Amino acid sequence: MNITIKANKYRLSPEAEAVIEEKLTAPLRLLGDESETALLEIEVEQAPAEGRSSEPYRLVARLAAGGEVYHAEAVKPSPESAADRVRSELESEIRRSRGRARRLWKKGRLAVKNILRFNR
Repeated sequence: MNITIKANKYRLSPEAEAVIEEKLTAPLRLLGDESETALLEIEVEQAPAEGRSSEPYRLVARLAAGGEVYHAEAVKPSPESAADRVRSELESEIRRSRGRARRLWKKGRLAVKNILRFNR
């Protein structure tokens, strides 16, 4: 697994970087074997001052694994709280896509079964 952390308009401390990395590697457990070849790009920046003074940090994560790309973004008062929000968004996207694939697989199996019954 490759992890890239980029900070724009913000100096990220090593402690904050470690916390963000720890929080955002949690959704990778949902990928199974694909997690070893996954690419996670994290971008942390201070949000523009136009009306978002109470939530100055923006965190964007892009996860590419198994031919699929998952994207999550959050604007929160601290980078750590933004990482929590991004983690939950990534987990929900991965679960949703995994469920969709299973559902399509089941529909395909059912269609083949019905075709085989018709030929009797």
